[in-house]
Amino acid sequence: MRIILAKAAGFCMGVRRAMQTVVGEARSGPKPVRTLGPLIHNPQVIEMLRNKGVETLPRNPPDAGAGTVVIRAHGVTPEEKDRLCAGGYNVIDATCPHVIRIQKLIARFIAEGFSIVIVGDRGHAEVEGLLGYARGRGRVVESEADVAALPDVEKVCVVSQTTQSPEHFERLLGLIQKRWPECMVHRTICGSTDHRQKETVEIARQVDAMIVVGGKNSANTIRLAELAAETGTPTYHVETSDDLDVESLKRLKKVGLTAGASTPNWMIVEVAERLNEAARSTWPLPYRALAGFIRFLLGTHLYLAIGAFGAGLGCMVMDPLTETGGFPFVALLAASLYILSMYLLNIPSDQEAEKYRDPLRWRFHQKWGRSLFRVGILVMTVALALGVFQGLMAFGVLALAAAAGVVYRTYRMPDRLLPEVRQRRLVEIPGSKDLFMGLAWATVLTLLPLLSRRPDVLKDLPGNWEIWLPVGVSFLYVFTLVFIRSVVFDLREIQADQIVGRETIPVLLGKERTRILLAVLTGLLLAAMLLAMREGKLASAGYLMLLPVFYTWGYLYLYHRRAILHGIPFEIVVDGKFILIGVLALMWFWLA
Repeated sequence: MRIILAKAAGFCMGVRRAMQTVVGEARSGPKPVRTLGPLIHNPQVIEMLRNKGVETLPRNPPDAGAGTVVIRAHGVTPEEKDRLCAGGYNVIDATCPHVIRIQKLIARFIAEGFSIVIVGDRGHAEVEGLLGYARGRGRVVESEADVAALPDVEKVCVVSQTTQSPEHFERLLGLIQKRWPECMVHRTICGSTDHRQKETVEIARQVDAMIVVGGKNSANTIRLAELAAETGTPTYHVETSDDLDVESLKRLKKVGLTAGASTPNWMIVEVAERLNEAARSTWPLPYRALAGFIRFLLGTHLYLAIGAFGAGLGCMVMDPLTETGGFPFVALLAASLYILSMYLLNIPSDQEAEKYRDPLRWRFHQKWGRSLFRVGILVMTVALALGVFQGLMAFGVLALAAAAGVVYRTYRMPDRLLPEVRQRRLVEIPGSKDLFMGLAWATVLTLLPLLSRRPDVLKDLPGNWEIWLPVGVSFLYVFTLVFIRSVVFDLREIQADQIVGRETIPVLLGKERTRILLAVLTGLLLAAMLLAMREGKLASAGYLMLLPVFYTWGYLYLYHRRAILHGIPFEIVVDGKFILIGVLALMWFWLA
């Protein structure tokens, strides 16, 4: 089954902004934190916010109270906002900027003596708020009969609810203009809505079935489902992956997938993965077994551990010392096991974020997480034991790396050091996870093999730049590739991280700046490798190790072009560069 995912699927700008506002207030705003009416029309998101302590106020809250009240993206009437402010609430306005523009537009034309006609859904929260700015001189039209029932007035200004269908608006506008040829017209349908609807129709015309994900009470999601159905393509409006009729879908060749403006990315990904699972169930047994094995490797982080071993092999073939100092496979195995244990032992602490970052992996870890944690303890023990056999220095590096992981997760900085920073733990420092992962990989994969060399090599280490420079380049090589890998995963899950309040590098910099950062880092790594090769600081195999750098550029481009977005293919491709390093290193050893 091929899934065509709409580029515009999921949160629009206004909803994303409102979500970020509410989550931020839930962390640091005056308590309790509440929203005036449901923040968005999505039951799962409302439940998630409730679990974070964010409650929903009725549209007519008490006249006086305390705490924070967030005005949702749909906006409210001026009277409602004034009443909240006068009641002592800490009012945070998260109204969508597009809606604010219409509110200001209506207020201006009302001041000029116009009557306002709003093409929209009567009773919708956005429309009710807009009517408040019309000061009693606004009318809502949903149908031709509503246009015919409009009273006779002199001057008319026509606007639209932001999520209306352009075709529906133009049809009713034609009727309005017949009665008021000189009426003022402002096409205030959100550009995101227009694009989302057009893309939905375009995809629906080329697939066997169309899936629309979103709340059953979401007007814009319902409209997407209606537009897809009008093309004649079988259309399914689902709230979650549990609503999918997998039996009728699993044998289809091509399925379209889009989502309403209030649908979070994790729900879209979960539906896509559920469709993929259904399609895989129709494969022949050998292919199903292979797919299951791959999922097992990814879920248990064994695939990443194999990649770590491959990255270590790459460092060794770049080091001229390998030709004279032996080949410490045991040290490399110990380093790889340490990296595996690092991911396994972090499973319990990552559960909250993982639920929204990767729902299928979260379900897997919900079932097997405790067992995998125990395995992580065993793997760490084995890694330390192997370190003992490699010598005191190698064991010391592993022990310090393990201790650093514990400190990173648990240590709280004294208030006097960073008095203005809300977060105190090292793990909560923005971007620290990406740095720590890169440093951990690079330290054990480069130092352990070096420190397990023969004693006659070790005694020459202090001050010997002929030994340390190749190690330094290998350290930079591994650190940069792992750092890029970690940030790419954060980039993919930026929406989930914003929701759970994780301040990752993409959250702080934004998507576009993060992509530029990753491209620049890849280019700098390539330049450093070429310079080291030219100066003769690396073995000739270093040229072969340039291929994974170009591979990194390639998958960054594919991700930017939305060719790989989620699930098993994403992980296989992104972490595949470490496997590629290992394969190239083995080829070099074999040919040499």
